[in-house]
Amino acid sequence: MKTNGRTTGKPLATSKLKRQTLTQGVEQRLRSEIIQGLHEPGAMLSEPVLSAEMGVSRSPVREALLILERDGMVEFDDRGRTRVCSMTTADFEDLYLLRLAVEPMVAVHAAAQATAVDYANLEDNIAAMEKSKSVAEISQLDIEFHTFIVESSHRPRMIAAWRSLRPSLELWLAALHRKHEHLTGRVREITIESHTELIETFRAGNSKSIRTLMQTHIEGWYKWLPEMDDLV
Repeated sequence: MKTNGRTTGKPLATSKLKRQTLTQGVEQRLRSEIIQGLHEPGAMLSEPVLSAEMGVSRSPVREALLILERDGMVEFDDRGRTRVCSMTTADFEDLYLLRLAVEPMVAVHAAAQATAVDYANLEDNIAAMEKSKSVAEISQLDIEFHTFIVESSHRPRMIAAWRSLRPSLELWLAALHRKHEHLTGRVREITIESHTELIETFRAGNSKSIRTLMQTHIEGWYKWLPEMDDLV
């Protein structure tokens, strides 16, 4: 756009903002659908099909897939085709070991630094889980709960390490919750009970107890691994 012979940057800025917003919308929808299991591990994601379903051009779909590829939720083959990632037992064990290395120590720092606002966030999370209507919602709230703990530690490098793990954790935990719910029907109850115990232990403030309980909490997650054989 020209004004008195000069070109202004406003139209370009607006165009960029619209593109970012559109890409974010597509990325968030695809991420949610993958986590919910609407696109199963190994499923092909066709750019033309997705763009038609969402009523957008292929460009924001491609950009969204690149974001999801960076987060380890989709992968591109040698021909540029996109598939939902299929995580292996080894992938699960890697996530387990990384959680075990990061979260128990982070929990100790979080308990020492936690404010009334931090505790309110954790309690609100449990209240939301009590009202949750789907396993996918439970999974999202579960990840959010642990994110609140990590962020309340105010340890930048630990927070960064957690954020790098979160997308893969979201993908795997959602699949694990779906399978465990099918077998037991108690995913919500089990998660609420364990998270409530974590809050109570945090409030007590004993570092050794906090570290031990978080480690036990993560090890309980690992015990579900045999149930996942048909999902890897």
